[in-house]
Amino acid sequence: MKNKLKDSITIKILFAMCICIVSFTLVSSLVISALLGSRLSERARQTNEQYLITIRNQLNGYIGELNTLGALCASNQNITQALGYHTLNNVSAKRMCLKAQEALDSYLSSSSLTLYATRLAIFNSDNICITASASRGHNISETEQLQEYAAACFQNGTGTPVYSWRSAIPNVSASALTSSTDKDSIILACLYPLSVSDGYYLYMEIKPELLKSPLAPYQDLQQIFITNEDRSIFYSSFTPSADFYGELSDLTDGITLQTGGRKYELSSCRIPEFGIYLCILSDKTLFAGDNLYILYLLGIILITTISAGLIITRIVSTRITKPIHVLTAHIRKISETDDFSYNPDIVTSSDEIGEIGHAVNHMALHIQELLTEMEKMFEQRKNIEISLLQSQINPHFLYNTLDSIRWMAVIQKSKNIELTTRALENLLRNVAKGVGDKITLQEELSLVQDYVHIQKVRYVEVFDIHYDIPEEFLSCKIIKFTLQPIVENAVFHGIEPTGEFGEIDIRARSDGEGLYLTIEDNGAGMTPEKLQSLKESLKNSNKDSLSGIGVANVDARLKLNYGSQYGLLYDSMPGEFTRVTIHIPLERD
Repeated sequence: MKNKLKDSITIKILFAMCICIVSFTLVSSLVISALLGSRLSERARQTNEQYLITIRNQLNGYIGELNTLGALCASNQNITQALGYHTLNNVSAKRMCLKAQEALDSYLSSSSLTLYATRLAIFNSDNICITASASRGHNISETEQLQEYAAACFQNGTGTPVYSWRSAIPNVSASALTSSTDKDSIILACLYPLSVSDGYYLYMEIKPELLKSPLAPYQDLQQIFITNEDRSIFYSSFTPSADFYGELSDLTDGITLQTGGRKYELSSCRIPEFGIYLCILSDKTLFAGDNLYILYLLGIILITTISAGLIITRIVSTRITKPIHVLTAHIRKISETDDFSYNPDIVTSSDEIGEIGHAVNHMALHIQELLTEMEKMFEQRKNIEISLLQSQINPHFLYNTLDSIRWMAVIQKSKNIELTTRALENLLRNVAKGVGDKITLQEELSLVQDYVHIQKVRYVEVFDIHYDIPEEFLSCKIIKFTLQPIVENAVFHGIEPTGEFGEIDIRARSDGEGLYLTIEDNGAGMTPEKLQSLKESLKNSNKDSLSGIGVANVDARLKLNYGSQYGLLYDSMPGEFTRVTIHIPLERD
């Protein structure tokens, strides 16, 4: 059953269609996923660039406010006058410093930097340091450190603000801070030169939240982190793995980082004023993020396509195999029940299967016709046998009577009666033995000679017979009483009606495979119409003939024994001749 199911055309069609559908779906899905993944990667890169541009613009806004704050302080008369004092020992100097402090408070409160500034101060080279009232104050040591730092930064006379990351803890550098606790102590120090020539400077300490606040809207969408030139991470929206820091040697935009078993594409933007890098990581791992969504989508497409393909394939295969099953069932019915009737159900379609059904119906009808013909031939043979049996009399009584007559002729020395009686006895003995046996051509010719002898007694000087039989054919096999009915027919229908003396010629020839025996008389002959009519009239047994076998039955016996390609051939011309040719296989004894 398994092998039958495996070899069925339905399974083959389903399997072939499934292979085509799955292959097409996989290839198309891979192409679509590659194109879609490329587009998504490009879109993600553009989105990250847009995020970085937005954040950079916000930070540039803060830098602009720092510069504005420095410019306001540099242009404020109270501040410049306060920084012009070398000592605070007099009342006017102290009063001016208070006014300068009020100006700092005013500028700081009106700036958006007030949320992030932890210290705002102005100082000169004479250790005069004025801080905003909300800021932490400076001691003498810190002021001296700032003076040294400012002298080092502006020794070349440039007036560009200097930004640096420092520790809010004294005497500790920012690069030395590594733990999360220490990172909270890192500040952004801004040194703004109010007048380099006079040694007037503005100093501001800003909390890292200044950088974190622009990142807040994006931290849930992307993996963002900030690092300085030393690759120390100040801020990250995720928890970096242990090997992540080793991947930060190159922060080129667009490179691929691999950490924690996952791949990331880096989008980076350097803020030179602050000496930092803004970085965004996009997960490029196959089963992550948009890639995972694409795989889910492709899986759904694949399942849907295969399911639809199977349904369509099943419908198509059913339309193909249904008429095949009907055709197979009809052929099986023919083989099991011998029912060769016409079946219209197998020729309903006009395709190749319908043509096969039409051919099967035609074949079945042809087989039915052959069976019918065979039944008729067997019926004819049966009738011949019955006719022979009916025509027979008690052979022993007849033989004994003929034998007595023959001996009476011998005693009376009547030679003609003796020969005639012997010929009749010989013919009757062969008829009694049956007419279906095969004998040699020589024996068949002997029966013809006996019959001719009897007829010459009846028809004195009416006909004569000649034989032209090569000796090589005398041993060939022939069905008994094949020649006699034809010779009898030549006498009664060919020569006797003319009322004149006639001749009968019997000749034999061969083409190597078949034996041709020709019986020709020079009697009345006949037209083609009369010949056809004679054929019809000779189909039945001739009760007046010796054997009871008609010429047409001779033809039927030959076809039945040798095949339809053998039998009798007729040729005749009115007033000239009638020729009957017997065609049988060349079968030697």
